[in-house]
Amino acid sequence: MLTASHMAISLPLSGSLLGGRFPRRRFTKGTFIKQPEDKTDNIYLIEAGKVVTFFLGPQGHDVSFLELGAGDFVGDLSAFGSDEPATYFQAVDDTAVLVLSRGQFLDALRNQPEFAELVAKTLCGRLLTMKQLYVESILLPMKTRLYAELIRHGVRDEQGRLCISPMPTHAELARRIASQRETVTKQMSHLAKIGAIDSSRGLITITDEAYLRSEIRNALGFLEWQ
Repeated sequence: MLTASHMAISLPLSGSLLGGRFPRRRFTKGTFIKQPEDKTDNIYLIEAGKVVTFFLGPQGHDVSFLELGAGDFVGDLSAFGSDEPATYFQAVDDTAVLVLSRGQFLDALRNQPEFAELVAKTLCGRLLTMKQLYVESILLPMKTRLYAELIRHGVRDEQGRLCISPMPTHAELARRIASQRETVTKQMSHLAKIGAIDSSRGLITITDEAYLRSEIRNALGFLEWQ
């Protein structure tokens, strides 16, 4: 039995669903899982890895708006007749997926309660993330959008500190918050100088999480930030 997780959701998936009936594919870091010109009806259930979703802005700059992980899907909206407009899905880590056709996806949704629950919770989690990103894009200045992005992607180590590994490039961070690499580099240098982050070990360790959170709260005023 495989356990798939998404945004702290952990669900057991039955062996009849994941026990070899569907082919597995692997995508190396940097390769595209799905692009706008891909008109196949394949839907991918992510087993391991990370996938960033983005579209191209009018000036040709890619705008990242969501990161998907284990237990999430690529192309699931197309199963319900809603194509995602001009959306790219790119592996940012080596990624393994299960490949389902639209018919197989809908059949599993109708006949596998555990699978239906996973899909529902995944879509709800995605909606909450998109809502938070929207609020941040409207209300937060660039530097606090960066702080929020660092906290969101951190994983706690044995000491309880948030760490980001593998360490994203400043260009990748800039893409996630719709900013410029030079601006992100300046802010990251400032955070390192005041001791809020440490990137000396090949990963980003947030050493003063309270500072980042206080800056976000100050920028949002009365609004809560998760």
